Amino acid sequence: PIPAPAPSPAAPAAPPSRNAEPDLIFAAALAKFRDGDDGQAALEFTEFVGQFPSHPQAAAAQNHIGEAYYRQRDYRQAMGEFQKTVDGYTQAVQVSEALLKIGLCQRSLGDPARAKASWEQVVKQFPKSDAARQARTLLAARPAGGR
Repeated sequence: PIPAPAPSPAAPAAPPSRNAEPDLIFAAALAKFRDGDDGQAALEFTEFVGQFPSHPQAAAAQNHIGEAYYRQRDYRQAMGEFQKTVDGYTQAVQVSEALLKIGLCQRSLGDPARAKASWEQVVKQFPKSDAARQARTLLAARPAGGR
């Protein structure tokens, strides 16, 4: 009997370092974020988005930048970062979360009408999302100050 030839790989395997690098950078930034080092996390996520704008985690990284500023009560900067997610990405989960957070920033900046509009947009564009469920709760709540 003639021995069967060794199977040839369909495509050469990519070197692990090329795919691992963005994942390692994202993981390091996420660790800083989870540790509450918001300033450093924002810097590292910004670097990640700049280096890997089409990476599957880029939209999540962009939202983490916004969240880091939000946690520091820099609502204007946070709102701008969340808007980058809305303008630059298509992932429904990330975009709906960004819109929800934009509304929270607007509320914190004393603009309840714009906050309401942002939350209504979440409900309209992403009706089945977790962000829409949270937006409905926020819309149903009575505004503070009796306005």
